[in-house]
Amino acid sequence: MAITRHREGRLGVLGAIVLLTSIVLFIGCLFLLTVNGPWGGGTIFGDDLFKPASMQTKEETEQQIPVKNETKPNMTEALEELSILGCVITEYTESYPEEDVIKLKYTDFKIKAVNYKIVFTTETQGRKVLFVKGHGKTYGWSP
Repeated sequence: MAITRHREGRLGVLGAIVLLTSIVLFIGCLFLLTVNGPWGGGTIFGDDLFKPASMQTKEETEQQIPVKNETKPNMTEALEELSILGCVITEYTESYPEEDVIKLKYTDFKIKAVNYKIVFTTETQGRKVLFVKGHGKTYGWSP
């Protein structure tokens, strides 16, 4: 009977050590995931250490658009080029916030449009305007 008590005691201590170690490792993993994971904000070991493979990295989301020095395109050419680059063109039905719009040159607008993917069209003061909305800002262009 003394032998079984001795074994139970050793296994109890060993079990407690394994349990405490696994709890510490679990809490450490949760901490690292909350800092570096898809729902976290900070970084310890880098930007993409714990991100799922399905999430895009910063390099993948910022596409490089070849910029050519050419004449200013008209509205039809601009809409066609943006469609080819993968933008979705849709008509804006609300009132156009002209005072809040940051007016850009076409090449700069094209880069913003490709990054945001949705381009709105509207007509204001007899002219057609293209604009994109993102991160609380509105960027616009018109020929």
